[in-house]
Amino acid sequence: MRDENETMIKEKLDFFLEEKVQVHIMLKNKNFMNGVIISKRKDGVYIFKDRYLGEQFLFASDVYSVSKFEVVKK
Repeated sequence: MRDENETMIKEKLDFFLEEKVQVHIMLKNKNFMNGVIISKRKDGVYIFKDRYLGEQFLFASDVYSVSKFEVVKK
C-alpha cells in the first residue's frame, strides 16, 4: 500500500513538473508548501521553489498529497 501511494505521488510530481503548474503540497509532518517544482534531481528527489521559502529539496517520501494550487477568493 505504501509503495502504491508513493508511486502515485511521484507520478503527480512528475506531471506538475512537466506542466510547470503551481502546486499545493501537504507533507506527512502536517506542514504544507505552495510553489513550483523546478527540476527532478533523481528518482523521488525534486527541487521545489516555495512561494515564501525559496528553493529547497523535496522528497517524494515526505509528501502526503499534492494538488494544483488554487487561490481561494473570499
